[in-house]
Amino acid sequence: MTEKNIQVVADRIEQKLNFYAQKIIDSSAKVDEHALGELVFYMALRRILSGRATIQDIGMMDAINDTLQEAGIIEGHQTFYKVTKKEGADLLP
Repeated sequence: MTEKNIQVVADRIEQKLNFYAQKIIDSSAKVDEHALGELVFYMALRRILSGRATIQDIGMMDAINDTLQEAGIIEGHQTFYKVTKKEGADLLP
């Protein structure tokens, strides 16, 4: 993933986070649950791409990636996201 692509994805993640945070403010409990699920995913993806991932973030992305591979949506050797290692960030187990 190029730096330009990373920035495009980062901007999209920020838009999604802001959108779903506003949904929680404006909506019902049912919508809150949906928005929270989206927020958790996008926050984890943002940490992955910024080099600040937690072990839980990595586990979530691995589970999603494994599911996409098993469903044949992506090839077995592909990853739906690209982990970028920032200086000092130990992202992979």
